[in-house]
Amino acid sequence: MIDLHSVSAGGVIWKDGQVLLVQVNYGSNKGLWMLPGGLLNAGESLEQAVVREVVEETGVTALPTRIIGIRSGVRQAGDRLETGIYVVFEMSYVSGELSALDGNEIAGIKFVSPNCILADPEVIDLSKHFVRTAMASSTTGLFRTEQQMAITTKYILYDVYSTAQAGSKD
Repeated sequence: MIDLHSVSAGGVIWKDGQVLLVQVNYGSNKGLWMLPGGLLNAGESLEQAVVREVVEETGVTALPTRIIGIRSGVRQAGDRLETGIYVVFEMSYVSGELSALDGNEIAGIKFVSPNCILADPEVIDLSKHFVRTAMASSTTGLFRTEQQMAITTKYILYDVYSTAQAGSKD
């Protein structure tokens, strides 16, 4: 048995007190609403992937500000086991109008109030969980470190997140 690994990223994107959702057009969640996001490409950071996926799926540009959760899981994929890691960012809306640029994966896009999301049976439970988490506190999570760090390894770039916000004392 060959094991597989997948890494994906999604975002809770706020605009005017509402959260961006997409209706997927494939897979086991077909027809349901969830947070935008998707799989990382080779050579891509989590941040690059979530920004790219959000633009592709919604037409919106948003930037990650903190990690609000991680889902890890194992699933059967044919005769293989797949370990999946899903990192969810809270993201700040920058610009853009709603439009599904990929034309294939996404059946609908909308901004929805958090209370409507939590009450809607067509929103997947995992997305509800991360919206609830983002609503619970703006001071918890892993925050992006704004300082550039010296890289002394073969990494091209670092994106570092920690529990202390920039400028706060531990």
